[in-house]
Amino acid sequence: MRSPVMEGLTWENVKETRSTPSSMKALLRECGGVGVTFLIPTRSHRPWSPPLGFQCVYESYFQSETKLWFPIPRLITSYARRRDAAMSQFLNGAFRISVALMVTAAEIDISMSVRTLEELTYVKSMGDGLFSIQMRPNYNVIVDHPSRTANWQRFYFYVKSDVDHPDSASYPEEFIANVRAVVSRVQVSWKDITVERIRGAIDRISKSKLSFRDYLFFLARICSLEAFIRI
Repeated sequence: MRSPVMEGLTWENVKETRSTPSSMKALLRECGGVGVTFLIPTRSHRPWSPPLGFQCVYESYFQSETKLWFPIPRLITSYARRRDAAMSQFLNGAFRISVALMVTAAEIDISMSVRTLEELTYVKSMGDGLFSIQMRPNYNVIVDHPSRTANWQRFYFYVKSDVDHPDSASYPEEFIANVRAVVSRVQVSWKDITVERIRGAIDRISKSKLSFRDYLFFLARICSLEAFIRI
């Protein structure tokens, strides 16, 4: 964990957040973030010092530049966990590609798993603990997405993390077939991934099928609950 003290350190360019209660209310209203628990960092807090049970995200992740939504899709949080990274370590472009791929896959009834995303993309270290996600050249399904977002690091906040993640090392066997189905589509331009199109796909994305490993985890939870009730 990095210290929030800035003086004499190499990351002096990371300033205190400019997010405010007013900007957060507007953001949540715009992207339908009902029931979201968030905190505005104090002057001494930075992206790498959230309280236990919270994670740092940037306002730009959920605005028109990137179009992520609440609740944060399980694919995003699972992918970050798989990479042993925080969401705030990824540039906006990483989530633009992820959003576009999730929508494209949902429209043909494909569940975008972490392994499918890994097959379609690659991770590039940008230094200072930051990462970008790029489409693999031979799977260049998403095109024309912006490569930069102005002042994206200036507005950040903490959001409560209450997603339970089973072991993500086990992948669905059909991920290659899913990759082929996605890449068989005509190239998708980022400008065509509209808010309306995303809203039309959210239900299918959130109701994606559980992997067999996830199903076993869910079944074990149910069995434990039934045993508790009998007692």
